Amino acid sequence: MTVLLALITVASWGLWIPVAQVVPGVPQRSRIFYVTVANAVFATGALFASGAHPSFGWRDFWVPFGGGIVWTLGNYSAFRASETIGLARAAGTWTPLNIVTAFVWGAILGELNGFSTARFAVLGAALILVLVGVLFIVNSQDAHLANEGASGEVPASHSEVERAGPANSLSLDAGTYRRGLLWAIIAGVLWGSYFVPVQWAKVPTQVGDFPLALGILAAGLALALPAGEPVRLTPKVTSVQLSAGLLFGIGNLALLGLVSRVGTGVGFTIAQLSLLVNASIGVWVFKAPKPGSRAARSVLIGVLIAGVGGGVIGVVK
Repeated sequence: MTVLLALITVASWGLWIPVAQVVPGVPQRSRIFYVTVANAVFATGALFASGAHPSFGWRDFWVPFGGGIVWTLGNYSAFRASETIGLARAAGTWTPLNIVTAFVWGAILGELNGFSTARFAVLGAALILVLVGVLFIVNSQDAHLANEGASGEVPASHSEVERAGPANSLSLDAGTYRRGLLWAIIAGVLWGSYFVPVQWAKVPTQVGDFPLALGILAAGLALALPAGEPVRLTPKVTSVQLSAGLLFGIGNLALLGLVSRVGTGVGFTIAQLSLLVNASIGVWVFKAPKPGSRAARSVLIGVLIAGVGGGVIGVVK
């Protein structure tokens, strides 16, 4: 069951962002809103399908609800970071920080207390492999964007976040870079923490996912409406965005089940392997970077290295 949950988490989280970004011209806040709606619908259905009932106590409901707000604030921070310094640089900051933050929470929650010195050493080596693999992937994307910027061409598959503002500039002033880096750091800490309140509440996965999804929805609505961006989309685009939200919801529920079995740090590190799916789709579907190019080979090397590290982490736990 643990392996199945890990595969579902990685596949779903690896697919939902490409699906959400596949239609160009949709404001990012609108994408987030529809993802939160579909996630809330899925979480509600999963709750009642399991035969469980929602609990509205402070610890059972409002603590996980706050975790949902944390997720959306992390998403907004990631949006601002990508807008300021580009998605590749931003992801290269928040993804490793997500993993480190989750391991810190795991240590605080006492999940590493029973580890021997040998297991700590193997776990540390595997974690380094994952981080090295992530850096290979992100640096290849960064180099790819730089090449596209130099030629004046930007593939249609890139999100508008990457096409906007200084993110596409090859040279960023120090103030802009520091500001974008700060947003990425905030995203890393928040995304590495949002599911911890559900664990602390110690409720069944479906019960905890329900208020978490409502918190995500409430914050997504608060983020989208004041911005004045179009929330009403065409039926086709709406269905695509809702499908992305459904994929996120499936992955999120699987993650909560996974971390309850293997621990916070290990579970969330495995979830970050979804970047391997993102990167593979970027190369083989969106041709960004182009298959066979140096950047594409760097992506595949990163996928291999991080995949080995993630597999070792799963076995060690």
